[in-house]
Amino acid sequence: MLRITRVDIVDDWTLDIELSNGHLILFDTRRLLETAPGYGILRKNEVLTRPRTDGQNIFWQDGPRLTLEEIMALLNRQGDNER
Repeated sequence: MLRITRVDIVDDWTLDIELSNGHLILFDTRRLLETAPGYGILRKNEVLTRPRTDGQNIFWQDGPRLTLEEIMALLNRQGDNER
């Protein structure tokens, strides 16, 4: 089963997500923060606060939670929009 092994912040709004298969994902959160309900608490900050992971989710203390499945779906949609 694929797991999130690490999550860091690259710049103000980009997450560096490492998966158990060794793949890295650079995930730009700006569109998510602009359109998804529940992320307003993160938009109030000038920069993205440091998230944590439990292996299947990325989450912020007292904030939203993003599942690995949601991340993959968002990446697939982004790829479809670029074609």
